[in-house]
Amino acid sequence: MKSVILLLVLLSVAGFSWADSFRCPNGAIVSVGDSMPEVFIKCDPPSFKNARTESEAGYRGATILINVEEWTYNEGPYRLVHLLTFRNGVLDQIQTLGYGK
Repeated sequence: MKSVILLLVLLSVAGFSWADSFRCPNGAIVSVGDSMPEVFIKCDPPSFKNARTESEAGYRGATILINVEEWTYNEGPYRLVHLLTFRNGVLDQIQTLGYGK
């Protein structure tokens, strides 16, 4: 009975999508929805940071400013490069860009 339960647990875990999470170079895991300070504490510093401000139309045509910061993790030619995008201090998107340099 225990082996059946273990098999069911393993199959359910295998079905999860980890596209919304990132394993930091030091082994910690961060996920979409984590705050910038949480990611900073869990991960090593990124290889590169880029910051900008975007605007979008809000209520009654008011302009809403969004602070966007992108952190790039490039761990070398045998590892994938990851781009973490924060919007107003919250991890919004995780992209895989291919192998590093």
